[in-house]
Amino acid sequence: MTIVFGLAKYKNAVAGLRIQSVAYGETASTAEAVDEDGNIEQTDVHSKKKTIQIEANIVEDADLSAITVGGELTVAGDVYKIDNISFKEANNAHKTASISGSCPIKSAATPAAS
Repeated sequence: MTIVFGLAKYKNAVAGLRIQSVAYGETASTAEAVDEDGNIEQTDVHSKKKTIQIEANIVEDADLSAITVGGELTVAGDVYKIDNISFKEANNAHKTASISGSCPIKSAATPAAS
């Protein structure tokens, strides 16, 4: 068994960025039905979505104008809506970008009625 190492599959994935790390996750909201005594009778999950967080170094003179809040970023076939972008510069560090996004989790197809 081989352990996955590095980010080679993301090389040149986003023009102007050298991706340093990618974090994936899933989130959802819950709704609880309670009885008159305050006991939870049922919990349902809704608003399920995948999340992505990308940390990257910025290449000198990179044009990052296409990376905007509300824009789209496609990773492994999923189209993420960009929720947040931040850039950081410091005297003793590289210029970096942090990009986060989310996309709905595709639900299983509902069988056709017969």
